[in-house]
Amino acid sequence: MPKTASQVSSFLSMQWVATLATVDASGKPYAVPVWFTYDDGKLHVHTDRKSKKVRNIELNRHAAVAIYNMHDEAVIIRGTARLISRKEEFRRLTQANIDKYNRLYNIAHNTREVEYIKLDANGRDSMGIPLFNSKVRCIIEVKPGKIRFGEVIDRWI
Repeated sequence: MPKTASQVSSFLSMQWVATLATVDASGKPYAVPVWFTYDDGKLHVHTDRKSKKVRNIELNRHAAVAIYNMHDEAVIIRGTARLISRKEEFRRLTQANIDKYNRLYNIAHNTREVEYIKLDANGRDSMGIPLFNSKVRCIIEVKPGKIRFGEVIDRWI
């Protein structure tokens, strides 16, 4: 059953985790759970600049993402990935990531304005990761070539 772009966006805004699949240098698939945001028809993953997924994308831009919930609903995205390099865009998307997970935390815990992701004076999160440092972190953007949204069914695979 086809869904609208608005329904896809609404669904993705409420999901915590996605599985990002990339391809390594030997052609083998590599899939990892990631936090993500979805903005303007593109999916964004905030990650370490030296991660395997980043190295894979530098070699092969093809990527797939699966996002699903406990109600057997899923969005499957196949497309091309790129690394966000413009500092202004990196900062905006990093803040969007923080905002999304703070919002989801507050919904899940029935609280208001609690900062789940807190930054210290140096912009580091609770694990010491400098989220706004574009020399350490980067944003992977996946631009969909194809999006499927519906119930989880075997014929998708």
